[in-house]
Amino acid sequence: MSGHRPAAGPHSPARPRVIALDGADNAGKTTQLRLLRSAIGDEVCVGGGVHHYLPQWPKLSGDELAHWWFTESRSEELVGLLLKGYGRRLDALTGRHPWVMLDRGLATVEASCVASVMLKDGRSARDAEALVAGVRAEVLGDWAPEAYSVLLSLGPVADGAALSVGRERAADERYTRYQHLLHAALETRRFRHDAVIAADRASIVDVQNQLRAHLAEVGLPTEPLLADVRRVIGLGGLSESGKSSAGEYLRHRFGTTRLKLGYLVDLAAARHGLALPYEEEPRRLAELVVDELDRYARAHYYLRDYTIESLHRPGLTRELKRLLGERLSVVYLDAPAPVRARRSLVDPGSLARNDEVKLSRGADAIAAECDLLIDNTGPRPGLELALDRLMTGATASPASMSLRVADPLDLPAPTALRRAAATTLTGLRSVLGERLLLFVVAGSVGFGTADRDLSDLDVLVGVEPGTTADLAGELARLRAELDVKLGVTVLTRHELLLRRCDSRTFSTLHSLGQGRIACQYVSDDLELPDFGAAQRHQQTVQYLARTLHELRRPLLGVETSPYALYKTVLNAAKMLLRLAGAEETDPGAISALFDRMFPAPDRARIPSRPEYRQMGREEIAAVAASVLDWFERYLATAPAPLA
Repeated sequence: MSGHRPAAGPHSPARPRVIALDGADNAGKTTQLRLLRSAIGDEVCVGGGVHHYLPQWPKLSGDELAHWWFTESRSEELVGLLLKGYGRRLDALTGRHPWVMLDRGLATVEASCVASVMLKDGRSARDAEALVAGVRAEVLGDWAPEAYSVLLSLGPVADGAALSVGRERAADERYTRYQHLLHAALETRRFRHDAVIAADRASIVDVQNQLRAHLAEVGLPTEPLLADVRRVIGLGGLSESGKSSAGEYLRHRFGTTRLKLGYLVDLAAARHGLALPYEEEPRRLAELVVDELDRYARAHYYLRDYTIESLHRPGLTRELKRLLGERLSVVYLDAPAPVRARRSLVDPGSLARNDEVKLSRGADAIAAECDLLIDNTGPRPGLELALDRLMTGATASPASMSLRVADPLDLPAPTALRRAAATTLTGLRSVLGERLLLFVVAGSVGFGTADRDLSDLDVLVGVEPGTTADLAGELARLRAELDVKLGVTVLTRHELLLRRCDSRTFSTLHSLGQGRIACQYVSDDLELPDFGAAQRHQQTVQYLARTLHELRRPLLGVETSPYALYKTVLNAAKMLLRLAGAEETDPGAISALFDRMFPAPDRARIPSRPEYRQMGREEIAAVAASVLDWFERYLATAPAPLA
């Protein structure tokens, strides 16, 4: 092959843009290019190994090829063949597609040559580099066809070499030494790459998305893979172990979308014409499943979290985990046969046959490799508690890093309420010490809409378990000392982590996480999950139902103070506004927005606080009755289902 490459003339076909994906053995280059090719299609041509383009390459494989490579061949011969193969690969791909992606670019080919020469001949790195440079000049000249190159790095030389070797089924001492030399030679070429991706610290999908982002910068745009998918929960277990119950609970409580693994496999089989999809290699089948999940998620971009039932094949499960990494949590539900038989809707014989099929696929082996093993022998609350811990723990983060902290004396509230908040915090800290985890001034005082004469001090307190007695004693002392009414909601560390709270407290924690209010104390080791908007909407529906119930009780004769009745009317309007996407905390603003968004000439107007002060109990009750009557009629106007 000549070392001179003429430039394309005015009538010559334009050369494609060439992008190289470099990296050591088992860095994932071939997998990444396969995923990329699947997404882009015919616009990109992927060039495989350079030996495919050399007729004179020895027809050997396995140990015979390794013996020829490292023992029989001369160094100049091996280096020349590899570099000629690199050039001929480009010649073969030119003109077929606008883009060419190389599985191992020039940097990787050179590094392989250097490592081979050092291992074969015992030469130093300097001598091996000089030999390779000389052969390259003869074979390729100064030709530099790669417009862009990306290196998949497996970390420092020793660590990266260990990863490469560890991903082989079998590796002898010579191959181990070769990998160390190869990683070292690649490291000296790190500066030649336009981008470097740390492939040792990310899942295959995450690496793929980093690669796509880099390629978009040079004009090869591709949508991220699973861009809108946040979490996938894979459910495994034998028949009647609770997979469906778990999937339905996660759907109801956390808004996950339930999918069957078989559904995704069937879609892939139809798309690719596979008569027996489960006979495909686990790696290929896993990639097809992820591709179908990606297609589903793109069509339903508003969905974020998924459950996949049922994982019965360990190999496929393992490959899905490699692809999705931390995005996938594999949950195995376990229960003994007698328990599953009691739950079953089929006869014992059918259940046994179902188990036999699943066991033949290795379904029980997933228990040894899952992220969470749930003993689902007992009552259902135990299962739900484990799932709560899984879902909320994954989104938990140090509260001290995310929450806004403000001194209670700096609250935008009347002086008496600010001082009461400071006194309460001081008292609880002195009694509980490190057992106090969180102190939040909520309600109108926290939101800056407090009234000097009407507002109470509402506090949310997070504590360690077992503090009730000490807390009760201190609260009794504080209530006797303070000049304001003190209301306290208490949650333990685990109740906070599992989001086991009522709708009103959930709203407070959501506002705290959004920065709309501040806390006055938070311990360094407290972790809080995400109190998300989707769950908050569900909580608001429940809060509105509870508020209407509370609004009806005093109108039916239950003793309630006029101000409590007034606040309940405000809360009912506030909850409906929140469901409509509007957030207000000031009573006057709530009243005005409620009238504007839900006009009703026959409904009494909700008074502002100054107006409330001028009203008697009967007048407030009349407003409450009018608002309740409107709510009852409003709910009754929902369209009825078609017969």
